[in-house]
Amino acid sequence: MREGFPATSMEMIARRADVVRATVYNNFADKEAILGELMRDYLEGYAAIPARVHKMAPAGQTSFELVEATIREAFMWRLDNAELRPLIDISSHLALPGWVQANEDADNAIRRLMLRIHRQDSKRGLLRDGVDVTFATSALYGMIEAVLSSFDVQYKPRKVESAVRQLALLHWYAIYRGKPEYSRPPNVNS
Repeated sequence: MREGFPATSMEMIARRADVVRATVYNNFADKEAILGELMRDYLEGYAAIPARVHKMAPAGQTSFELVEATIREAFMWRLDNAELRPLIDISSHLALPGWVQANEDADNAIRRLMLRIHRQDSKRGLLRDGVDVTFATSALYGMIEAVLSSFDVQYKPRKVESAVRQLALLHWYAIYRGKPEYSRPPNVNS
């Protein structure tokens, strides 16, 4: 809503949805419940990124390509849902039921995928000596999240693709030995 969340009433929501106010109240106790539902859907979609990446992964995809695809999906999810950005910011500051847990679950879904990739690659000797895989995965995901949070949703596809590639390369060279093309396909389902 153009007026901003604090100034938005249930009546305004009903008008915008082209329904009577009673219809809105029959489905939601208040505007915070509507916001909570929007955020739940958004975060469930974000948490599903690893499953989407896995489903789209071609046979023989390297670890680098898998990480890059995961970063790309995270960018695209944020860009495709750019209109929710102000509501996401509001939700992170309100004490909405389940927000913190849902947000953590969404982040952890991607962290777990990356951790599986890193652990398998560590066993194969592809990571730099002395890398704490759990710490590195968290730190690298934090870097990706920081860029995602501040990324301009108006960027052209070429700029987005450049950012995705740069993050994937930064990620790779932070913990891996050698060039990305030397990676073998991981089995991330185990």
